[in-house]
Amino acid sequence: MALGWVVAGTIGQFFLAYMMFMLVVFGFSAVGNTQRLSQFDSSVLDSAMYSVPASCIVSAVVVIVLYRMGAGKLAYLWYTTPLFLFSGYLVYIKMFVKPSADL
Repeated sequence: MALGWVVAGTIGQFFLAYMMFMLVVFGFSAVGNTQRLSQFDSSVLDSAMYSVPASCIVSAVVVIVLYRMGAGKLAYLWYTTPLFLFSGYLVYIKMFVKPSADL
């Protein structure tokens, strides 16, 4: 692992955290305005507002720690963790949040 790529990836993760936060917030408001959400759906979407951006920061910290421990290039795959979590958020909205007929 090269220090330059770790620094660039960490900076990219901070920018990605900001963008993911905005995507989740605006997506949640769009879903909330077009569908009637159950209490569980609302709590899942609320938690995604914090967990998706936090996963960017956690994955950056994990890569920094792995760099300090002398890990190989496969440690860069930790940068993809937030993308999988965001994909899960989108899949949850698509599969489990049903549109309301009266809205």
